[in-house]
Amino acid sequence: AEAIADLIDGTSPRLHREALRQLDRHLSRRVSELREGLVQVEVLLAHHIDFPEEDDPPVDVERIEQAARGLRSALEGLARTAPEGERLREGALVVLAGRPNTGKSSLYNALVGEERALVTEIAGTTRDALEADIAVEGYPVRLVDTAGLRSTDGVVERLGIEVARRFLEHADLVLYCNPEGTRLNVEERAWIDDLRAPVLRVATMADAGDVLRESDDGAVSVSVVTGEGLGVLKRAVADVIFGTLEATPDDAPVLTRRRQADAVLRAAGEIGAFEVALREGVPAEYAGAHLKSAASALEEVVGLVDTEDVLDRLFAQFCIGK
Repeated sequence: AEAIADLIDGTSPRLHREALRQLDRHLSRRVSELREGLVQVEVLLAHHIDFPEEDDPPVDVERIEQAARGLRSALEGLARTAPEGERLREGALVVLAGRPNTGKSSLYNALVGEERALVTEIAGTTRDALEADIAVEGYPVRLVDTAGLRSTDGVVERLGIEVARRFLEHADLVLYCNPEGTRLNVEERAWIDDLRAPVLRVATMADAGDVLRESDDGAVSVSVVTGEGLGVLKRAVADVIFGTLEATPDDAPVLTRRRQADAVLRAAGEIGAFEVALREGVPAEYAGAHLKSAASALEEVVGLVDTEDVLDRLFAQFCIGK
């Protein structure tokens, strides 16, 4: 049902592809594989507890820990897709920031593809935030143009700057704009240092005539007059906010909902607690309670892990009573 909702509500090609993959049971298959791994750990534990003399060599604690460690690592790897998966569904918040008259609004219009922001030579023209939903390299982005950051006595402009700061507090990425050839001042560096989100420097107004000048300080140089540099900027934006997904194979599942991520992380945490319990000498039958809790967590994503699964695998895998 969630995949169908994402397919209907999705605003970007990448989310549509991910929703189709989930409809094709990519996520279910992956979680089912992890479920099988959990059953295998339970099988080894059950053999260690109940049939220690039935196999040669016996199943020792180290072998059980190794299997649990591999399963936990796989679960944590799946969980790492969640932050960007949620952005994929909700849209990444990308905020344009900088001093007044640094080309933010022109860049906003260029990225949106139409003139939404008023562009003048009067500092402080943008008094409120402008928002647009766009696709960047196929990924959904909520692009926000904010008031220029500076100390001011103007009440209206100061309110606009407060709005900008609120957006900056929640941004997934900040595009900090300053004209090509100018350097950040001390106040700007302090602003950037205080930001929680990653910052991508954009050297705006980088055209001299029709020729794009290259920035020499690590910023991405962009000319909205010629359009040069916009492709490089979009690629950089996608790499920063969707880098994990960019490195994820097309057939690999992605968690797009917090509910899924919470369940997978709880399962990984319980398996980690199981490993600690074994290392600290907790009797195996008591340590195994953590595996039951991990199974309950996975149950929220895909089908049940029950006692019959463990017993069937136990007697099929080991020569017990033969």
